[in-house]
Amino acid sequence: MNKKDFLREIQEDTKLITLSSAEKWVNENKVSIESQLDEYGAVLFSGLPVENAEDFDLFVSAFKYDTFTYEESLSNAVRINKTDKVFTANEAPSEIEIFLHHEMAQTPMYPKNIFFFCKSASQYGGETPLCRSDYLYDELLKEDANLVAKFERNGVIYNSVMSNGDELVSGQGRSWQKTLGVSSKEEAELKLKELGYTWHWIEGDNLSVTTRTLKAVKEFKNGHKSFFNQVLAASLGWKKNSDNDTSPVMFGNGEEICNSNLQMISDLAESLTLLRNWKDKDILLIDNHRVMHGRKPFSGEKNREVLVSLTA
Repeated sequence: MNKKDFLREIQEDTKLITLSSAEKWVNENKVSIESQLDEYGAVLFSGLPVENAEDFDLFVSAFKYDTFTYEESLSNAVRINKTDKVFTANEAPSEIEIFLHHEMAQTPMYPKNIFFFCKSASQYGGETPLCRSDYLYDELLKEDANLVAKFERNGVIYNSVMSNGDELVSGQGRSWQKTLGVSSKEEAELKLKELGYTWHWIEGDNLSVTTRTLKAVKEFKNGHKSFFNQVLAASLGWKKNSDNDTSPVMFGNGEEICNSNLQMISDLAESLTLLRNWKDKDILLIDNHRVMHGRKPFSGEKNREVLVSLTA
């Protein structure tokens, strides 16, 4: 398989003319879909009779996976819930690029699968980059085995600023109140202590947070490994804490990841990246443990609207 040609496309537009028939089709083909997801890492459905958030909810529900709610997550992106399990993709402004990442890999709790539904594609841009992180791990191992060993040995920590109230101009602008599910500074500190994070309050009652050490590589039952982390998104897209100019991502021992290594990881990831152009009503299912995703800037009179649902 070409390392940039890993997206499996399933077209069913001649058969599934109603939502109930689409649900039935999922029930009948779930084993086959999961087998293809396991092989390719990403599966695209086109031509399905899914029109809105409620339809998308029913489609995802047909898989009977455990729900991973956004409200209970520790994600730092601003999103808007449409149903209990469906919400908007990152609400960052259209000119902001969201770099390759594994969903919520900067937290101890992250989803297994991600469903995307393109309700309305943008007129220009707005592609979703996809990159197999197991392929990236293999390429990194060839390029610098010592660096890979360092990531595996030390893990990584993430430094972020949680704003006091949602900050819509940022791709990481979800407030500390919503991120932590609290309403007071005292409750926030208690939650952070439970998580094993360190923190300090900065100007404007914003919150500077450092995670506990998290793994940078995920190993699967078959022995294969994935470069599973937020190293690229954090280093390329997260804002630095102006209070002390701390890097957004570091090795777990507190050592900086040098710029040349970050550039090398970025270059390798780019060489493996597939850019997916959205079409209205496309549904994309990806294995979050093996596939990174992002968002390219977009423009035009047509409003881009991509919805998301996460499963455990």
